[in-house]
Amino acid sequence: ADVIGQEVAVQTLTNAFISKTMHSCYILGGNRGSGKTSSARILAAMENCKEGPTLDPCGKCENCISIFNGKSLDIREIDAASNRGIDDIRALQEEIRYAPVSGRIKYIIIDEVHSLTGQAAEAALKMIEEPPSHVRFILATTDPHLIIDTIHSRCIMLKFYKVAWNDIFNHLKKICELEKIEYENDALRVIAKSANGSVRDALQHLQAVVNYTANKKITLLSTTESLGVINQTSYFEFIDHIIKADAPAAFQTIEGLLNDGKDCGEVSNGLYGHLRNLMLCRTCRKHLDKFDFTEDEAKKYLYQAQNIKLEFVLFMMSNMLKVNEGISLNLDPQTLLEKLAVEAIVFNKTQQVVVKEHVNTA
Repeated sequence: ADVIGQEVAVQTLTNAFISKTMHSCYILGGNRGSGKTSSARILAAMENCKEGPTLDPCGKCENCISIFNGKSLDIREIDAASNRGIDDIRALQEEIRYAPVSGRIKYIIIDEVHSLTGQAAEAALKMIEEPPSHVRFILATTDPHLIIDTIHSRCIMLKFYKVAWNDIFNHLKKICELEKIEYENDALRVIAKSANGSVRDALQHLQAVVNYTANKKITLLSTTESLGVINQTSYFEFIDHIIKADAPAAFQTIEGLLNDGKDCGEVSNGLYGHLRNLMLCRTCRKHLDKFDFTEDEAKKYLYQAQNIKLEFVLFMMSNMLKVNEGISLNLDPQTLLEKLAVEAIVFNKTQQVVVKEHVNTA
C-alpha cells in the first residue's frame, strides 16, 4: 500500500500473494528510484514477518526490522554493477542451498542485473532455472532489454514507471505531516518536480532541504536555494523579452541563469520544458487539467501563450535541439542561447510582417 505510482505491479504482486501463486523469479524493470528495490524488500517482509505471511507486514518484529535495514541473513542484496563476475554468482549458488535462518523464504535481490558478465549471466540462468523451494529471486534493472533472453523467458516481468509529480507531492506531504515538519505547498511542489519521477530522489531532496533549514519551516525560497533549482520566473522573462524584441534584456536573463552556478544542461532542459508547456497551452487549452499543471502555473502559461503563435514555439523548440547539440560539443552555452534569442526575435518579427502583408492583401 505504501508503493506509489506503480498500480499495475502492486496489483499483480498482491493478487499472486493472496492466491499463493508467487513465481520463483521476478524482473522489476524501470526508472531509477521508482520503488523496485523497496518493493522487493516489502515482498520479503510480507513472506517473512513474524506475524505473517501477511499483506501488511508489521515493520516492528525482528525479521521486518532486519529486512528494511538491509541486515537480514535471509535477504541477500547484491549490486551487480560492482559484483558482476561468475565467482559472485557461484557464491550465491552455494548460499541458496541452505534453508532460511529465521524466515520462511530466502530472497535473492540482484540490483542492476543487466550488468552481469556473459559467463555470470549464464551461471545465473542455471540458478534461476531450478531454484530451491525456499528461494525467491528478484532481479531489478533500469535496462531490462539488456538482460539475456533465456533469463527473461524464465521470469515474470513487471514494469516500474516514472512516478507522476503530483503523486510524489502528496507522498511528501504525508511524510512531512508524520514527521511534524512545517512546509509551504509550493516548496514541496518544487521538490516533487525536480525529482523527475524518482521517489528516492524526492526523499533525498527533502532531507537536504530539512538539513538546510535546520528543521525550520520549508519555504519556497529555502528549497530553491538548497537544491539550486532554477526559478521558473527566469524562463517567463526570457520569452517575454523575445516577444518584445529586447535582445539586451534576453541576454541579461541568460547571463543570470548561467552565471548563478547552474548547470548549462539543466538550464537548457528547463527552457525546453517551458516551451513544451507553452505548446500544450496553444494546442490543448481546454484539456490542461490532464497535464501536470497547478492552477497557478496554468494561469501563467496561458497568459504568456496568448501573446505568441504556435509556429514561434515550434521554431524555438527545433532550435533548442541545435543548442543541446552544441552543448554536447563543448561550445559556449551562453553564446548558443544568445544566438537562439536573436533567431527567435527575427523569426517572430518576420511572422508579424507576413501576417500584416496578408491582411493588407485581403
